[in-house]
Amino acid sequence: MRHTNFISSVKNALKGLKVAFLEQRNLRIQALVALFTISLGIWLKITRMEWAIIFTCVGLVMGLELLNSAMEVLLEKLHPEKDAAIGKAKDIAAGAVLLASLCSVIAGLWIFYVRISALFN
Repeated sequence: MRHTNFISSVKNALKGLKVAFLEQRNLRIQALVALFTISLGIWLKITRMEWAIIFTCVGLVMGLELLNSAMEVLLEKLHPEKDAAIGKAKDIAAGAVLLASLCSVIAGLWIFYVRISALFN
């Protein structure tokens, strides 16, 4: 029975990823940025440690976006009318995604800048 529960959990998670990808524009944008970053990493032959940083950043940003989206869906269902406290909660969650995104951009610049600038010298 445990295997069925685990398999069901994985199926539900994959269904959630599919729904989020189809319905959440920001998640699709972040996926494109992730694909570009991964392609750049392959082209520039980054190190294993740098790959670990890139994948951690991608997972963090996209994971937070999924949580932000789930929270927005839930809050809009529970309280469809405008509410200041719910607005604050949604803004804070969006802020978490923004912070992770900015830190990821800094990490990406740190990793890629030297290699890209070397191409032009």
